[in-house]
This record gives sequence, structure tokens and C-alpha cells, in this order.
Amino acid sequence: MTKKRRSKTLEKAARAVKDSDEFVEHIFNIARGFAEHHELDSGAGSRGVRRSLALFDKNATQLVDWLEAATERGTAEHEALNAISAQFAGLGMPYIDSSATRTWLQHAARASKKADKQLQGKKLRNAPRFAAEALRSTFEYHRLKIAYQASDKKQSDAVKLLCAIAKDGGDPTVTPGQAREWLMGSKQQQAS
Repeated sequence: MTKKRRSKTLEKAARAVKDSDEFVEHIFNIARGFAEHHELDSGAGSRGVRRSLALFDKNATQLVDWLEAATERGTAEHEALNAISAQFAGLGMPYIDSSATRTWLQHAARASKKADKQLQGKKLRNAPRFAAEALRSTFEYHRLKIAYQASDKKQSDAVKLLCAIAKDGGDPTVTPGQAREWLMGSKQQQAS
């Protein structure tokens, strides 16, 4: 990914909150991260995530089957697993119990199926969540107060910045009300 030059509008919005090169650079980094997440959130990106989940499910299921076959003495899989464990011992690494790995893979395969079903036909919303959490951390780092005002006439600095970050990152549809909700959600996320 090529390094995109950030807009003067975003820089102006950031400097209106705090006139510091470090703060502005943090905001630019958040916008860059928002753009990357937004790319994944869009249709093609979410299809890629679903394809990746399906591939994980397929491979996890095959590996569970292989580990199941490796429990039977005299099978090629059993001998292969013994050879792997010998290599682990030779490297001084701890051997991991194959039944625990098999259980983990079974749970992970089920989780990937559930995640895939949740993503069907939905547009992902990771970009605003990422930006809100990063913006909250940046405000805390710079000892700035986060306010949630998002009326038609006046918005808080955090709400304005989140909207500017979203616009710069490729999503001009984020409204002050939505920015407020994402910021408030990041507060709850941080508390848990």
C-alpha cells in the first residue's frame, strides 16, 4: 500500500484540537488505519474475510480429522505425529498435546462458521470502531478531554475529528451522531 498524503482539511481539524506535530501525526495514523479497515469493510473486503473464514474452517476440519487418525497406533498419521514430537524435543520446545489441539480446532471451526453466518450480506463496521478506540487512546495520551456533543449546530472536538478521519479514510457518510455513538461505544469497550 502506498503512503497516501493526508489532506490539509484533516490537518486543520487536528490542529484546531491541539497544535502539535505529534498529535497531528497520531491523527494521520488513525486515518491511515481507518482507510485500511474501511477497505476491508467494503463489499469486496468482507467477501474476502468470508472466503478466509471458509478456508480456515475447511483446513481446521481436515486437521481435526488428521489428528483423529493420528490417535490410532500403526497409522501413517500416528508415525508422522511421533516424528513431529521428536523434532519438537530436539529443538527444546514443549510438545503440545494433540487432543487439546484437536479440541481447540473443533471450537475454532465452529466459531468460524458462526462468524461467517454473521457476516452474510452485512457491511462490516470495523473502521469506525477502530478509529473511535484509537482516537480515545490518542486523546487520553495527549491529556485531552473527550466530549460527546453532536448536535446539528455544534459538535465536540472528538466528534468532529472522527468525522474528518472517516472522510479522509474514504467514508464521507459518517454523521456526527454516528461518530458520537462510536465514541461512546469505545468508552464502554474500554470499561469492560
